[in-house]
Amino acid sequence: MLRNLEKISIRVVVTGTRGKSSVARLLHAGFSACGFSVHSRVTGVIPRELLPKGMGERTIGRTSPAHIGETRWWLKQIPPETQVLIVENSAVHPELQRFAPDMIAPTLVVWTTLRPDHTEVWGPGREAAAKALLRGIPRGVPIAGGAELNLPPLPDLLRGNGNALHTVAVAFPSHEAENLALARLALELCGVSSPELERASHAMNAMPPDIADFRILRDGTDELAVAFSANDVESTANLFNETGWFPEETTLLYHHRPDRGARLKNFLPWIERYSWKEKFFTRCRSKNFFWEWGCGHSVEWHDAIHDTPSFEAWRKGRGRVFACGNVAGWPIDYLRLRRDISTG
Repeated sequence: MLRNLEKISIRVVVTGTRGKSSVARLLHAGFSACGFSVHSRVTGVIPRELLPKGMGERTIGRTSPAHIGETRWWLKQIPPETQVLIVENSAVHPELQRFAPDMIAPTLVVWTTLRPDHTEVWGPGREAAAKALLRGIPRGVPIAGGAELNLPPLPDLLRGNGNALHTVAVAFPSHEAENLALARLALELCGVSSPELERASHAMNAMPPDIADFRILRDGTDELAVAFSANDVESTANLFNETGWFPEETTLLYHHRPDRGARLKNFLPWIERYSWKEKFFTRCRSKNFFWEWGCGHSVEWHDAIHDTPSFEAWRKGRGRVFACGNVAGWPIDYLRLRRDISTG
C-alpha cells in the first residue's frame, strides 16, 4: 500500500469483465452526493480522473500504452483530505491483476460481471476468467457483486480465498438497473446510512450516459444501437435483446481491433446464428496498432468505413444498425463528436 493512502478510510477496487467504468462512475456520484471527498480513476474507453463534487473530471494523457506506473503516479497525487478512493482495475494479464489492489489495500472490492473474455490471455470459459481476475482479489476483503457471481465456480473460489461475497438479490431487466443496484449495495457495505443512500440513489439515477455507454442514437428514421464497448459475446447479446429489434430488420456492424483477434473468433458464431438484414466488418487502422492478430478469420472487411465522415455517409438511410465489437479507432471519434454536439 502506498503510504499517502493510509488515512483514506474507504478504498474501493472495481474489477470484472464488463461495466467497471460505469459502476466506478456511479459510486463516485453516490459518495459525492453523500458529502464525501472522492477521487476516482477509470480507464475504460478514455482514462480519466474523477474529481470531488463540483470539480468535474480530467483526462489522463498518455504518450505510451497503459502501464502500471500510470496508476502509481496518479495515486501519489491524491490529496490528504480525500475520504473515498475508487480505482478501476483495468489490467488484462493475470500477473498484473494484483498491482492495483497491492497499491491501495482495498477495504471493498466491487466485482461487476464474470463472462468469458480476453481468451487469448485467460483461456476460454467463465472459470478461466474467474481464475485470472481472482489474482487481483486480496484475501479476506469483502466483495460486492452482480447476481451472476452466484453461479459456479466463483463462490467456491472466493471461499477458498477467505472473501465474503455479497451480491444483488436478483438479476435485472437491463444492465443499467443492475449496475445501479450493485453500486447501492457497495455503498451500504461501506457504511452509508439509509437517508444518505436515498440521496446517493437520486444522484446515480440522474447521471448522464458516458461517452461509449450503450444507448440508441436516432437521426430521423435511422437508429444506431451503440454497443461497441460491451466486449464479450454474452453482454453484446443481452444488449441486442434490450433493443427489442429483430435481426432480419437490423444491420449488424462489427468493428475489429487488431490485437483482439480471439474476440472476433468468439463473436463469429453468435453473428452467424442470425439472419441479419446485412452484416459489415470494419477494422481499426489506428496508428497505435501495427499488427493484425488473428487476421486469418474468414470475414470480408468493409474498409470504406474508416473515419467519422465515411461512417455517417454509410449509415444514412440504413434504418436500424447494431454496432458492436470494439470502440478503438473511428468509433470513439464518432462518439466524441456526438457527445460534443449534444452538449454544445
